[in-house]
Amino acid sequence: MNDVPEDKSIELSTDYQNHSINMNFSDNLTEDSEVGYILSAAFFSFCAAQGLSKDEVSDMVSQYYDEFIENNGE
Repeated sequence: MNDVPEDKSIELSTDYQNHSINMNFSDNLTEDSEVGYILSAAFFSFCAAQGLSKDEVSDMVSQYYDEFIENNGE
């Protein structure tokens, strides 16, 4: 019996003309909780690889989250 779940993926691309980031999900990635987990894990992994401290990441989220939410509704 194989208890290992199948791999899932998210592909990100930029669209500078429309000031957006496009996301394409693998066909087997259908649950929002999994999408959130993969994206947040990638974000924190990137921050750690860049050497950012927890305080720097927290400050970044605090500073830009409201702006992102406002612009995302366009």
